Amino acid sequence: MKSYLLAATGLLALAGAAQAADLPRRVAPPPVYPVAPPAFTWTGFYAGVNAGGAVGGDFRASTTSPRPAALPASRAEASAAGFVAGGTVGYNYQFTPDNGFVVGIETDANYSDIHNEFRASAGAASANGGLKTDTYFVTVRGRVGYAWGPLLAYATGGWAFTEIGIRGIATGPGLVLPASINASVPVDGYTVGAGLEYMITPSLSVKGEYLYADLGRDVRFRAFGTQFGARTGLDTHLLKVGINYHFNLFN
Repeated sequence: MKSYLLAATGLLALAGAAQAADLPRRVAPPPVYPVAPPAFTWTGFYAGVNAGGAVGGDFRASTTSPRPAALPASRAEASAAGFVAGGTVGYNYQFTPDNGFVVGIETDANYSDIHNEFRASAGAASANGGLKTDTYFVTVRGRVGYAWGPLLAYATGGWAFTEIGIRGIATGPGLVLPASINASVPVDGYTVGAGLEYMITPSLSVKGEYLYADLGRDVRFRAFGTQFGARTGLDTHLLKVGINYHFNLFN
């Protein structure tokens, strides 16, 4: 009887072991490691639109040589105000991803309407008319700044150019009929400023920018049989906002 029980127990043990060998093995799942997001960088090309106001500055003119001995040296100014609007293209390079220094180049080509009306008199002579930049206003500038992730603070400076148009009528002794003036003078010079730009999506950024521009040109003209020299120009303070699309070639 004992030998029978021992044999039955052995058979049951062998059957249990064989059944256990046929069951699938439990294997722990592979570990999941978090994937770090790609480092943010401002490096790349961009294009956008901008608009703003000319909130201060002056049209100016002064006499230079040659001038008749009877004409004293003089200078005149007229305040300038208006707006600019147009497009922007540029390229940034960031030295280290996320936080770091950024350099770049940017150009904007805008329509400009900066203007003023004038009226002047001296004795029996008088003149009235207008000054305006009803034309292009272009800047080509470098940018140097520092980025804290999606926020970029920068300084900028470079070259700017536009045209000053003048129209008017002058009357005075010796003029049988009023003399009319209608001319435009291209002027160029430097521009400097600063701004803040923030990346609101991986491809779109918004910016606010201040620019100061000081533009001028020496001209010579002949009137009443005499040659005159003059320096004409414009200095203006521009406050602008803009939105740029970044092509993300390096992100």
